[in-house]
Amino acid sequence: MANNNKDIDDGENFENVSSSLDEMTHSELLLMHKEASINLLFAKKMQWASVASTLIINAGIIIISDLPSSNLSSNTYPALLIFMTCGAVFLLILYQFWQYNEVSRIREINKNFSSLYSKINTLKSRREGDIHRYTILFFMIMTIVLSAILSSVVISGILNSKQL
Repeated sequence: MANNNKDIDDGENFENVSSSLDEMTHSELLLMHKEASINLLFAKKMQWASVASTLIINAGIIIISDLPSSNLSSNTYPALLIFMTCGAVFLLILYQFWQYNEVSRIREINKNFSSLYSKINTLKSRREGDIHRYTILFFMIMTIVLSAILSSVVISGILNSKQL
């Protein structure tokens, strides 16, 4: 059977070397690859959900501080914001470690596939993917921290206006 790799060929003669795995092992690796990919996407989704829920909770704390029936002390609000911010950042970092582990697992699985798969898989460099992931993590953390600072400023303004 002839192998037509003209779309992949970048000027050199490319010969696809198939995987040396038996069918059962190959199927197991495909299943593990699929599970790792699903876990990776879930961890990313949970990171974004953590950011969104933290922003919503910060908005809720602002609303509660403005309620006339709110009789929490002025020290309670900053403590709540600090606690929420630290918890959210901790979760983001945990999800980032989870993603790193799943990506490492996928990379190890990928070593066992054909040379064509390896060639296509290396179109995006590992370093580029890492830069993207950690840049997004940095901006997620900064969004949460800035939200806490903004919430604190708004709440202190609300509390000061209540005292007047």
